[in-house]
Amino acid sequence: MKFNSKTIVDLKQLDNYPKNKTMIICTGAQGEKNAALMRIANGEHRFIKLIPGDTIVFSSSVIPGNERTVQRLKDTLFRRGAEVIHYQMMDVHAGGHAKADDVKLMLRLVAPKYFVPIHGNHFLLHYNGRIATSIGMAKENVFIADNGQVMEFQNGVGTLTKEKIPSDYVFVDGLGVSDETNVVLRDRQVLAEDGMVVIIATVDSKSGRLVQNPDIISRGFIFLKEHKELIEDLRHRVKKIVTESDPLSWADTNNIRNKIRDYVGQFLYTKTEKRPMILPVIIEV
Repeated sequence: MKFNSKTIVDLKQLDNYPKNKTMIICTGAQGEKNAALMRIANGEHRFIKLIPGDTIVFSSSVIPGNERTVQRLKDTLFRRGAEVIHYQMMDVHAGGHAKADDVKLMLRLVAPKYFVPIHGNHFLLHYNGRIATSIGMAKENVFIADNGQVMEFQNGVGTLTKEKIPSDYVFVDGLGVSDETNVVLRDRQVLAEDGMVVIIATVDSKSGRLVQNPDIISRGFIFLKEHKELIEDLRHRVKKIVTESDPLSWADTNNIRNKIRDYVGQFLYTKTEKRPMILPVIIEV
């Protein structure tokens, strides 16, 4: 950007200049939580305060997936009396990615031996690679790699191998960092969608009788007080399963747990068309 350096002022001195003579270039057009624009909109920025009549220009299109966040940001700006201009209103979009001629210029200036396009869908990487071959770079020196694909360079010679290393998402969960959380994530999805039901059966290890009626605990599935008939019906059926299975002959309580889990899951699905997580608990006393 070419401009007179005297036109740049310290943010701390912003209030010393006419409001209609200042322009602030900042981050946050995608609604990022801690970006400057979001802090300005929420009134949390140390130096910049929105006033009615301010104009906000979103000079980029919305990245898919950010629509809701950006819309909320716009709503907040309007509530504070600001005007908002975005790419759907007029041609203000300034792309953050290089155009074909920019890539050509870069390649001519750097004159690399190898070219590895990154960041984008596979077909876009191919288009990027074609730019290099169009100005004379050898096709075998343009590596279109997938995530995790290994490239080897030795004695000035590069090779795109077929070997791959793990490149899955790494999840940060509290204090733990792991990429082996598929089972945990699946369980959380089930809990989020249909909730959970805990079946607790207390059995006398000597007589094989149920010490008390099975306890049923539900979280995120149904409101127990409004479905008393369903819960009582379920309690009666679980009691029957446990009694008919003869607790005295159990070699392994896992068998009866699985039996209860399968039966309760099918029963609840026929009644509610939901598939909550079933957690049977057998207590022998």
